[in-house]
Amino acid sequence: MTIKPRYWRLILVILSAAYLVPEAIFNAQLVSLIGLGTPKPEQLEHLEIYGRTVSGIGVTLLLADLLPTLFYRTVLRGILTISVVALLAWPTVFFGQKYLVEKLLVQPSTPEQRQFATLSAALRDALAANAVEISGLSYDPSELQSSENLTFLALFGGMTYADHNLADNLEQYKEKIIGNFVQKRAYAQFEQNYQDFGQLYKELSGYYQQYADGSNRYNQTLADIPQREQQYWQQVEQEVNSGWAQYQQAQKAQIAKAEARAQKYGPKIHDYFEAVGKCRERYDKYSERERRDQCITRLDARYKTEVSKAGFGYIEPDYWLIEEDVSTSENILTSIIGGVLTGGIYTGMQAISAATGGDGGFKDKRYKYTDDPEFYRNRFLALPKFQQLFTEQTGYPMGIGELNQFRLHDHTQELLRQKLGAKGLPLANDWQIGDRPGFYRAVAAKVKQDADKQWRSQMAKRGLQLPINLSWPDFQLHPAVQAKIADRMGDLYVDNIRADWSQANFKRYVVEPNIQKRTEQYIAMLKDAEQEFADGGKYAEHGKQALRSVIIPPISMSLSLFLLCMTIIKLPLKIAQLFSAKTPRTNADTEDSNQTPRRIANVPTTVWKVLPLLLLIALPPLLVSNRYTEQSDSPVNYFLGKVEQSGNIVMSYALRWTLHVQPLLHPLGLAFEQHTHIYKNFAPVAHVMAKWDITRQLLDDSDVRQAAEQLVKQQANLTINCNADDATIRIMNIGPRFSQGMRLTPGNYDIQVSAAGYQTYRRWHTVRAGEQQLSITLTPQG
Repeated sequence: MTIKPRYWRLILVILSAAYLVPEAIFNAQLVSLIGLGTPKPEQLEHLEIYGRTVSGIGVTLLLADLLPTLFYRTVLRGILTISVVALLAWPTVFFGQKYLVEKLLVQPSTPEQRQFATLSAALRDALAANAVEISGLSYDPSELQSSENLTFLALFGGMTYADHNLADNLEQYKEKIIGNFVQKRAYAQFEQNYQDFGQLYKELSGYYQQYADGSNRYNQTLADIPQREQQYWQQVEQEVNSGWAQYQQAQKAQIAKAEARAQKYGPKIHDYFEAVGKCRERYDKYSERERRDQCITRLDARYKTEVSKAGFGYIEPDYWLIEEDVSTSENILTSIIGGVLTGGIYTGMQAISAATGGDGGFKDKRYKYTDDPEFYRNRFLALPKFQQLFTEQTGYPMGIGELNQFRLHDHTQELLRQKLGAKGLPLANDWQIGDRPGFYRAVAAKVKQDADKQWRSQMAKRGLQLPINLSWPDFQLHPAVQAKIADRMGDLYVDNIRADWSQANFKRYVVEPNIQKRTEQYIAMLKDAEQEFADGGKYAEHGKQALRSVIIPPISMSLSLFLLCMTIIKLPLKIAQLFSAKTPRTNADTEDSNQTPRRIANVPTTVWKVLPLLLLIALPPLLVSNRYTEQSDSPVNYFLGKVEQSGNIVMSYALRWTLHVQPLLHPLGLAFEQHTHIYKNFAPVAHVMAKWDITRQLLDDSDVRQAAEQLVKQQANLTINCNADDATIRIMNIGPRFSQGMRLTPGNYDIQVSAAGYQTYRRWHTVRAGEQQLSITLTPQG
């Protein structure tokens, strides 16, 4: 026979010793949790995931230790062996445990079993709350936290479940037991609940102080509307004055452009007129009229080329002539002088002209040209195209000489509306600067709009939607605030609760109605027909959960306790073998020669290995005392007898064995947890691993249809509001990704909200049927 190399035996011993710590912690947490009554769903999930994880590790180590030496001849082969065993064993144990329990025990259970399990769990919880006394039972509620009491209570549900006549025996006491139980538990938790209620009051009053401060700022903002209107009006005046200055500057620039063109083209225009005059003087005879026309035509062509360079196209030469009025006296004087100088010929020609329809030599106007640059500047300025260019550039015509004229111009009104609109102050399309009341109304609307937007933003950050100026009582009773209170208080919430209630009012309006409500719920559950516990019934899931809470703890506790004891017993033997074992010889001849002595030696060795197991099973009920089983006619022995009568002698002995051994090892697990905090620190891992778990129900097709019909009747649509933008919202205990308005089955959900710059929020929330809105306020990171 060969044995593993010494270093592998040492590694396995160390791993077994290390495994002992988390297994002992699980054992202690199981006893402590179930012994105090039916746990909350999140507590049960944590315990279940942790226990299955540790069990997977334990089975992996067990299988690795049982493998022959062949798998550990080298370091690499040993590492690969353990890795393969872990990859196969751990998932099988982790998922297989739940599958077997659900498939073999929970899902096939009858409505009667589920209803009776509910009664058994209620009786256990009532006993834990000291709401019921069982004659002959040496249960001391003052020592509730003792290991012996916790062990007894953790197993009590399973023991009572074995007595199927118990439901008939307790029929007339159901209401009293349940009423006492609910009342005892409520008053046992009264101080803690009222302390939590006081903390809620502090938080809510802090919220209201922030709310009141926000309301005051809002009111002050509206009160400051006249001052804000004056500030905006100052902007109007600044815009007008600034625009007037810009207009004047643009006009000066336009005049400078005209001046430049006058300097450049004025002399050329003057020269054109001079040249035309010379052509007429040079060719003044009638016979030279063709040469005169040719001379003027050449000058006109040159003029057209030059004047077009100014950028305004062709300008008629007459545009540059100076027009003067000719008075009647001047016409008469000219006629007289002309007549005298021509000996009457001029006068005669005037008479002929008048007789033929002419002007008779009398002119109303006369035209001349000049070389004055100022004249040409003004003529350039008066050009329609020059004026149009200025209007296109500025929006205004040339020549606005007064501020008030500029102020009232239509383009000024349009610019004011545009610029104030860009600054967030919209004005009516027909608003004019003279309409000061309309301007005030626009400012008032703008200020109120901004104040409302700021208010909504602040409320959104706090996850609330509240109107302005609520009083403290109205603030508490507003539906949004009531939703926050309901979220914090859970099942304790009552409609229109006031956070400032005194202790007496809290007892009267919260505790007592809850006692009544819970009592009625329990009694209704236990009195309703059994079919309500069938798949698809309204109590089906509650019945399954009760069944799990009464049958799984005894099984888990016994197995865990047995593994602990076996590990504790085997560790010293393994350590002794580690130091006493010799390296075997591998020579085949040597093995053959020693074959007979080794076989003989193996006989007592085998007995020695089996003996501790036999002693572990047989001795504890004989040597370890337990006050619950000391008297043969005690109720505990009665229930254990009922388990035997049901045909399960092994289960009866396992329960009795656990009652004697568990109180001895329970403190060990508590001590390990106190020093290591393994179970506490496992909570985040449990939430993650819950997502890997088997989330689908192990039902057949008919069960699925019934469950679907029931879910349609009892659904919740959940919307979560958060004060942080781009927040990531996850529901950790279900598989589907969260979306606003998500349809859920009413129940408890582990909700996590995270966002950049904020502390991550994570808490369990109870979601009821119907449209549910949850407001979550993230705390900024310090």
